[in-house]
Amino acid sequence: QACLAVKRLYVFENAYEAFMERFLPRVQKLRLGPGLDESTQMGPLHTERQRRLIEEQLRDALESGGRLLVGGKRPESEALRRGYFFEPTVVLEPSLDSRAAQEEVFGPLLPIWRVKGLEEAVELANRSPYGLGSTVFTRSLERASYALEKLEAGYTWINSVNRIYDELPFGGVKQSGYGKEHGIEALEYYQETKAGVVRWR
Repeated sequence: QACLAVKRLYVFENAYEAFMERFLPRVQKLRLGPGLDESTQMGPLHTERQRRLIEEQLRDALESGGRLLVGGKRPESEALRRGYFFEPTVVLEPSLDSRAAQEEVFGPLLPIWRVKGLEEAVELANRSPYGLGSTVFTRSLERASYALEKLEAGYTWINSVNRIYDELPFGGVKQSGYGKEHGIEALEYYQETKAGVVRWR
């Protein structure tokens, strides 16, 4: 439930099987519980309304053609009935027009798409009306440079996630906000720009 949490995942076809063999078991092992329990790895959503929204986005993703891989329901444990818990959920390839693809998902629902390469991944990522952050994992400096240039996001990480630096401007593009925090750009909010025209004889 963070603005910079990973909302969508695009995986190269030639790496998909190996990636999922490692990724899905880790998702399934996430330990749900109350925030004061030190063994908890994922807590509840903050409201019942938000949990219902995640369920609606999931239902739409499945109805659009997505395939449920993990999770997809409220936990059945008696100990978790008091909170607004929802299982960590992974959906494979819902429609690109589905709500999970076009809305911000603030909860444990992750849609995944297989792509042929970086160009397709960037194209699909840019279909979103939002553009706060993005991440690319690569060993290629050429691919990293391409992603930095082409991704429509205010912040792009290469081989890391959600590392914020005060020296760099932070803020989204498209429907992910207006203006910047941090960096020199943030100081512009405290300035009043003036224009002057002088005609001199």
